[in-house]
Amino acid sequence: MPIPYLVTLFTFIDGLTQGIYGTIFNLLLRSSGLPTSAVGRITSFSLWGIAFFGLIFGLLADRFDKKQLMVFTHLLSVFFGTYRILVTSVHQLAIMSLLFGGFSSATSVILSTLLILKTDARNRSKHLGINFGIGMFTGVLGNVFGGVFGDLFGLRPVLIISSLARLIAIYPILKMKASELKVKRELNEGVLKFFSTIRNMDYRMRKIVLYYFLSTISVGFGAGLFVSFGNVIFYDIFHMKPAIIGSILASAQLATSLGAMFSHKLGKKFGDMNVLIFSYVVVPILIVMLSFVREPITFTSVYILRFAVMNMVSPLLTATVFSSIDIVYLSSINGMNVFLNNVSRAFSAELFAYFTRFNSGYTLIFAVSSVFYFVNAYVMIRMYKHIKES
Repeated sequence: MPIPYLVTLFTFIDGLTQGIYGTIFNLLLRSSGLPTSAVGRITSFSLWGIAFFGLIFGLLADRFDKKQLMVFTHLLSVFFGTYRILVTSVHQLAIMSLLFGGFSSATSVILSTLLILKTDARNRSKHLGINFGIGMFTGVLGNVFGGVFGDLFGLRPVLIISSLARLIAIYPILKMKASELKVKRELNEGVLKFFSTIRNMDYRMRKIVLYYFLSTISVGFGAGLFVSFGNVIFYDIFHMKPAIIGSILASAQLATSLGAMFSHKLGKKFGDMNVLIFSYVVVPILIVMLSFVREPITFTSVYILRFAVMNMVSPLLTATVFSSIDIVYLSSINGMNVFLNNVSRAFSAELFAYFTRFNSGYTLIFAVSSVFYFVNAYVMIRMYKHIKES
């Protein structure tokens, strides 16, 4: 089976089990008596792990056997993900979350880089869209199963089973042929010299990469304020049960999944950048609505719409940027982008923990988040003008 399809199979298996796990882990923490601010700090540690481990393993992946490295990091991810379910100390939870997020990221960043390197400009948008859509669809199932099973069997037992079930995802990694995982050394010499890589680019590519990173940082700050805490937000504001919260998050991911799988068709009809800019202008307007709407049905509808409109176009952005960059730079740019995304989200998780101490915390969170999304819309408009002019 070709590498892109094995990556997608891994995405399906790990995405389903991680979806169940992610839906109810924060709810376990809240129902155990931890304040929302503590949940925010624990999530921040996980994101710091994702950022730094993802960068380190992204840079070193070409120096080691990729298959062995992915098996090693995935097994450690499962171990720490299971262990943190059993501990109650906030400090231990923080450390375990750092390691869990880090080793999970190490596996995924290697796989995402392989997906980019093993596709070309003609089919990259298609494969990225399918992989992203599958990831979102497994999130749909994970949210539903996590919420329902959590209500029926208890949060902790379901978390343990879903964490251990991630071991099945090793199968597509083992099926990858070593010869297909090798990338010519000259294609990755710039990986450990990121800034010299940027300097070696021509003006057009360098500016596209700059806009791409600015977009990643602005969206990371905006999304990090609330996207990682969707389950906690519905629990705090409306006191909903896990099954209802899971259904809402599932609906958001289902809409995104369907949109992502057909986003390349919208891009072909209206132009990739036109679709991106439209989405990125609509999203912050919807977030402003979330800051003051407190009627459950309206709030939920706007939340789902915002999630879908923002995320369904992600494959278009990735395909547009990486199709504008020489293949010699793809690995290092992808690794740095993952790093910047998660560093900004980690900082935002700290802000989330701070804002939730106030009575109007969620109003502040959505208002500040919308500012970052408006910045992202501006950055995309500038990138569109640059691409058009060059």
